[in-house]
Amino acid sequence: MAFKVDDSCIGCGGCEFACERGAISQGDGYPVLYMVDPLLCDDCEECVKVCPVDAISENLEFSRCYGRGCPLSSKKYAGWTCSVGVSRCEECGSMIWTSPSGMEVCNTCLGKSQGRHTAQCPKIKKVDRAIHLSL
Repeated sequence: MAFKVDDSCIGCGGCEFACERGAISQGDGYPVLYMVDPLLCDDCEECVKVCPVDAISENLEFSRCYGRGCPLSSKKYAGWTCSVGVSRCEECGSMIWTSPSGMEVCNTCLGKSQGRHTAQCPKIKKVDRAIHLSL
């Protein structure tokens, strides 16, 4: 699902410090507001716990990693893990998934090469759609 920071942010930086994935960074505006990169956010909620003004909330536009909407929550992908934005396919930009045997694959490109439909990360789809609409 990822998170978002609203206008009540006081710019203390606690959320950025608490985020081990580096998904939170300062925005360019003044006063300093923080932004969450939904592709790097793994929904750990550490930022929510440290925010003194409760300025961080769920971004319902994105599905929760390994939760409802994420293909890796299904039995079909039991044992698979996701790079959660750290590694993306050079060819198509999709998340890199790691199989139970330890092999890293792009499930999107793998499906295309085998002529079948495969599950994709819904966060990537959402971001790709937003980029396409802005062009």
